[in-house]
Amino acid sequence: MKRKIAKGLMAAPVLICCLFLVKEVFAGRLFLLYETESVSASVPPHAVKSLSVSSEQTDVKIIAEERNDIAANMTGPAGKMFVQSRGKTLNLKAKEKGFQFLNLFQRPLLIVRIPYEYHQDITVQTSGGSISVDGNKGLSLAHFGVRSVSGNISLKHVKTDVFKAKGLSGDLEAADLAAKTAEVRSSSGHTGLHHVTGALDVRVASGSVDASLETANAPVSVRLASGSAAISLPKDGNFTVNAETASGRIQPSYSFEKTSKEGGTFTGMKGSGARPIDIKVTSGNIALQ
Repeated sequence: MKRKIAKGLMAAPVLICCLFLVKEVFAGRLFLLYETESVSASVPPHAVKSLSVSSEQTDVKIIAEERNDIAANMTGPAGKMFVQSRGKTLNLKAKEKGFQFLNLFQRPLLIVRIPYEYHQDITVQTSGGSISVDGNKGLSLAHFGVRSVSGNISLKHVKTDVFKAKGLSGDLEAADLAAKTAEVRSSSGHTGLHHVTGALDVRVASGSVDASLETANAPVSVRLASGSAAISLPKDGNFTVNAETASGRIQPSYSFEKTSKEGGTFTGMKGSGARPIDIKVTSGNIALQ
């Protein structure tokens, strides 16, 4: 009798756990407990608060368009995709299949299509692959993050409250980017920021920075250890440019209203000079245009 009671007590926690999982599945909070390999995926946007996309040796392409679902699919025979959903978080993972000697010229590509009505969070990270994002008529998000280890990043027509980009080796190109706060980090490569608006913080260890500011209504900071920086300033505005280089030249071709230069430092003012634009290069040239 005591043995039966002991076995019952041991089995009770397992039974309770199983009942809890069943309840959560039917409640829609545990859609997939484990990664499931799939050739495609389709999820309604209202069911996703955070979309996470990751890849290994696979390129990723994000496309915003008029549609009613978040859809993903792999192209080419050399890749495979895994899908996992937990509550309001959707994880998409792409990998290259092993022993793809016959598909050397067919690089796998994960395509993720985002409806315009989705305005939550997206993070994309790759290892050995590129990231391409096209917002088309306008991808508007709360948070957008991209990270690449040995691969290029390109994006256009994106609006977000918070933008974070990190590249360990490769180029980053962003066009028509509107962010309340944007943070860009690059270890090595070219960083091109064209027609950007909002607060901008750029740190590059080795490479070049080419940025064109659409407006100057928020602080801008650019730091470059080794390389050149070319900054295109808005025609109108109220800002002060503080440029400094320890070893290199500062070439100001922009029409400032007030300027001062001493050694490797330059200050230029436009309008009231309210917004700071700070540019510092340890070794390299600075062009202000």
